[in-house]
Amino acid sequence: MLKPQYLAYPKSIDLGFSTREGGQSTTPFHGLNMSTSRGDLIEHVAANRKLFMAQFNAHESQLAQPIQISQDQVEIVTTPGLYPACDALITETPGIYLSVLTADCSPILIWSEEYPVVAAVHSGWQGSELDILGKTLERMLDSYSITPAAISMVIGPGLSPENFKVGPEFSEKFQTEYLLKTAGGDRFYFDNNRYLKDTAMHHGIPADQIEILPYCSYRDDTLFFSHRRDQGITGRMMSVIGIQT
Repeated sequence: MLKPQYLAYPKSIDLGFSTREGGQSTTPFHGLNMSTSRGDLIEHVAANRKLFMAQFNAHESQLAQPIQISQDQVEIVTTPGLYPACDALITETPGIYLSVLTADCSPILIWSEEYPVVAAVHSGWQGSELDILGKTLERMLDSYSITPAAISMVIGPGLSPENFKVGPEFSEKFQTEYLLKTAGGDRFYFDNNRYLKDTAMHHGIPADQIEILPYCSYRDDTLFFSHRRDQGITGRMMSVIGIQT
């Protein structure tokens, strides 16, 4: 399990990003696969989730799980369970573990030092284009007694720019500072994590309270699943954050 490397977080908060190491799933999901969406056995995924949640002395029944559609819906939740058609969850309720599943998109875990509130966000390029991170931060700031200066966040393993090649249409979606043109072509390398960090800073989050973990889901194949690298037939990592009871 991975955690922030330099950001401190309150002892009352649990958070972490799973890897593919360990677990009971077999090829092509071999390792600690957290999803049945691509055909892995239910019993394998259940065993994997049990192993992961045990790291927090918690259980899968405590998970709040968004049914992700790569859009911009944000939900404030007070109970565990499934939340259809959303890609970000927020809670102030202890004992709930917010989760997102990824295999190239960026998972983002957010917490406040000022007030016990946490959030989990799933943002690939579609979510970034729709500003789901910005909308999540705005919802947190509008709904709770917190200030931007008291918010911290960590961006977990997703695609690094050198493995995030995109088409010419991206020049109409994102500003040029997030796009590096490929040699001899009209395609680009997209820096999603830089875009997400800048989005947070635009909303007043201090730069030194934003951490991007130094991994790439595509490149670091022994650690992570990658939809792009594995051509769609692969597992999923889970990222969770929760307030202890």
